Amino acid sequence: MLHNTRMVSNVNYQIEDVFSPRSFPQNTYISRKLDDEETVDDRLRRALAMKGNLIFVSGASKSGKTVLCHKAIAAESYIALSGNQISTKADFWNHIAEQLPLSDAVVMTTSGQDTAAKTGQAQFAVNFGVANMGVSINKTNGAAFNQQLAMTNNRTERQIIQYLIDNDKVLVIDDFHYVAREMQMYIARTLKTELFNGLKAVIISLPHRSDEAIICNPDLIGRTTSIEILPWTAAELKAIAVKGFKLLGMPIGEVEENLLAQESITSPQLMQENCFQLAFAAMQKKQSISLELVHFAFKQTARNYAHYERLVKAIVQGPVQGIGRRKLYALAQGSVDIYHLLLLAFKADPPVTELSMVTLKERIKGLLLSKELLSSTIISATINKIIKIVEATMPELDALEYKAQCLYILDPFLLFYLRWK
Repeated sequence: MLHNTRMVSNVNYQIEDVFSPRSFPQNTYISRKLDDEETVDDRLRRALAMKGNLIFVSGASKSGKTVLCHKAIAAESYIALSGNQISTKADFWNHIAEQLPLSDAVVMTTSGQDTAAKTGQAQFAVNFGVANMGVSINKTNGAAFNQQLAMTNNRTERQIIQYLIDNDKVLVIDDFHYVAREMQMYIARTLKTELFNGLKAVIISLPHRSDEAIICNPDLIGRTTSIEILPWTAAELKAIAVKGFKLLGMPIGEVEENLLAQESITSPQLMQENCFQLAFAAMQKKQSISLELVHFAFKQTARNYAHYERLVKAIVQGPVQGIGRRKLYALAQGSVDIYHLLLLAFKADPPVTELSMVTLKERIKGLLLSKELLSSTIISATINKIIKIVEATMPELDALEYKAQCLYILDPFLLFYLRWK
């Protein structure tokens, strides 16, 4: 049985219409200011107004890149592709064409002559959602018939592109980093030609992958605008809670707002989900918002990401080689090996997505009863092995990156799960 989530306030709002972690947050969208007081939304709209411009929107996972594009681009102009949909050239064109009012026309011509010397010819067209179909049927039953089914394709590459240009559509390719390098090169070549003709295109990617299309095609250098979505500040995340709980008529204290922002780890999507869980819990339990209820909400959010548990267990176990022979480190809560120790260091307070070697050493020292400092060599080697475990266990997940003796936790949801599971 579904519970009614409608709250009573000056205006009636449903919780799912205020906090929207899975869809566009219509009532709690926050326009983020840039240094020059222009909003990120304004900058994207200005970039779209420039002819022949390829726009790169890059930012960490779950940082609001896609939501930004939906805010700045009208729904009727938005043509969406996802990188994980594009394996071949046909995939690229078909996924675009499916969103356009273009059809494939099948033209059937029937001709024949029967034994009574009767002749006839008929022609008609039928719309199909397929392409390149040809059929030949021969019948002999006192009459000779030849039927030919010929396809006239009204969804050629040229016609698709021309429709996008003529109707002011914006092609948005999300998760571009999932596209294979060969296909990235093909898309880059295609965009280079058509941008000059007036096509509008946006590519969304991760920050450490955002320049691959430029590298694949140097001719695009000088034809692009880069918009980097910086990590959300605590103040920006708090604005989501302030706006949303006010609409719901639910009083919330600054301490609770601060905790929500801290544990949402720079991610507006995670903030939306934590606020949703908190509002729902307050309504369901008929309680005022408190720190205890916020903790309850965090645990409810973490339950939604139990798929990470397989990865966590694989990291704690470590490589098969060496199990049972590894050095154990004494902690207040028991003894652990180096893999479990580093995982505990990753999730220690405060939750951050960039951990320098100095920070890692201090966190490890704080966990160990002996207060010893582990060497950079041991820590680096173990992190690299952990990254290999992640790649083997969940190959599609961009979770961790390690370079210049700094660990980057690319997935804020993974860090949140480690802290609240």
